[in-house]
Amino acid sequence: MSNSGEIFLIPSPIEQLEEYNLNFIPLYVKNTIKRLDYFAVENIRTARRFIKKVERDYNIDKATFILINKKSSEEDINEIIKKVQKGKDVGVISEAGCPGIADPGQKLCEKAHTKNIKINPMIGPSSITLALMASGLNGQEFKFHGYLPIDKEERKQKIREISKQSGSHIFIETPYRNNHLLSDLTTTIPNKKTKLCIAYDICGLNENITTKTIYEWKNNITDIKGKPTIFIFGQ
Repeated sequence: MSNSGEIFLIPSPIEQLEEYNLNFIPLYVKNTIKRLDYFAVENIRTARRFIKKVERDYNIDKATFILINKKSSEEDINEIIKKVQKGKDVGVISEAGCPGIADPGQKLCEKAHTKNIKINPMIGPSSITLALMASGLNGQEFKFHGYLPIDKEERKQKIREISKQSGSHIFIETPYRNNHLLSDLTTTIPNKKTKLCIAYDICGLNENITTKTIYEWKNNITDIKGKPTIFIFGQ
């Protein structure tokens, strides 16, 4: 029988921690956090604050935190895997949302599968899923594209290509570039009857999820600069 530990993918707030409703966290997630003492996290400071908010009595000073971010090397990933293989359970916490979805935790999961390590995805808020649920767009056929190209012409060309495909198309953007992406979507998507959902501050105090046609958005441009936003368009 294997003495290997397991990996627990722990969802974290997708908006400001101060606004976060602890009722969004299932009890079994809280209980898992309480018994773990080793965490692979995208941001140590925010992970520590999140854990202390979830469980005030948790002895944070006895916990070990190791960074896992976009700069992490294969060697860094292997060091975490070695800990698990020696019997240590590891909690993975993203900067926001669910680990492994548009997140460096994916690399750890990829390596864990090659070592037959058990991975436990835990229930929690995913801005991508929540936005699609409320958008009114096609939930039977959809694709998450992540970030579009930074270069304006390359971005517009990508939008044209995707516009020819069926289903719902989901994007994220660095918040300070939101308005640029919105402008490109409204001017580049050829069919002005195409529906576009803009969902920002999901689970936050100012949550707003609105779906309109490209034509309607173009004639009623909204300012979403700096707001964590999910974009979805489709027929």
